[in-house]
Amino acid sequence: MTTTIRQCTSDDARLIRSLGMTTFRDTFAADNSQENMEDYLRHSFSPELVKSKLSEPESVFLLASVDGTPAAYMQLNTGKAQTEQFGDTSMEIERLYVLSDFKHRGLGTLLVNQAFKRARTQNLNKIWLGVWEHNEPAQRFYQAMGFKRTGEHTFTLGEELQTDWIMTAAVS
Repeated sequence: MTTTIRQCTSDDARLIRSLGMTTFRDTFAADNSQENMEDYLRHSFSPELVKSKLSEPESVFLLASVDGTPAAYMQLNTGKAQTEQFGDTSMEIERLYVLSDFKHRGLGTLLVNQAFKRARTQNLNKIWLGVWEHNEPAQRFYQAMGFKRTGEHTFTLGEELQTDWIMTAAVS
């Protein structure tokens, strides 16, 4: 198994949109209404929004491929691109999505390690993220990567307000 990681460009918008919609649906559809899911996917993964986020100077998308097949991606935000303002010394992992066929192969670990590497290079001192309060597998993964629950915020899925845990990790 050969795994490669590369930085995405706006030319990858269709691929990122497809990966994002597929993984979000696979992960959360069973626990949410179809109407709320479709509303969220339509807005959060619109072609225009995805292309815009890929062009944002303070956001970076990293794509992991296994034997040439796109398998996962991560969106990192710094500065004003962060969805919550944690300051100029923080980095947000806004999305870390792994296709179900590629889970438990270490792709998430590889991508999060890339986030830490980039944060160190940029002299940042904290990485943070939001994870749904009911997504226990993701919570366990992030805890194993050194993240701790430090707060919560509201995540809007369609017309439903949900609670995300804020998890942070120090960059050393």
